[in-house]
Amino acid sequence: MTAHHSSRRPAGFTFIEALMTIAIMGMMATLVVSAFSNAGTDSARIVSRQQQATLQGALNAWVNGEANRTDVINATLGTGRPRTIAQIQTAYNAVSGNLARFNLISSYLDSNTSSYFTTYSTASQIKSDALNTTKQYIAFPDWAANSFPQVTLNAQ
Repeated sequence: MTAHHSSRRPAGFTFIEALMTIAIMGMMATLVVSAFSNAGTDSARIVSRQQQATLQGALNAWVNGEANRTDVINATLGTGRPRTIAQIQTAYNAVSGNLARFNLISSYLDSNTSSYFTTYSTASQIKSDALNTTKQYIAFPDWAANSFPQVTLNAQ
């Protein structure tokens, strides 16, 4: 009788195949985790841009409100007349510091939004939780001649 040798492998994975499978699964898990962690940062960036737009809108409303105020004595135009843009620009630039300029426009924000920014902000940086996440802050730079006041989003 002759010995019968089978060339069939036993069922299951070899050690190398198991290591390769684990490595591939690890790479796939890394991609999935990376995608989810970027989604959080991306949403914080979107919220930061929305907050910048909100403050820009409040600043625009403040300028418009100041231009239409008739309860102040206008040195150039007399009592009860609107202030000029140049006078509003001078008044805005006379206030120094981002928090002080934020306080100029805070009455044009709802109280929750105003107190939210005040909670996170410092004298030099207007911040929120989303801005902290993206390592950014909002600033109110000087109002340049022949332009309109801007709210900027800056990196820390």
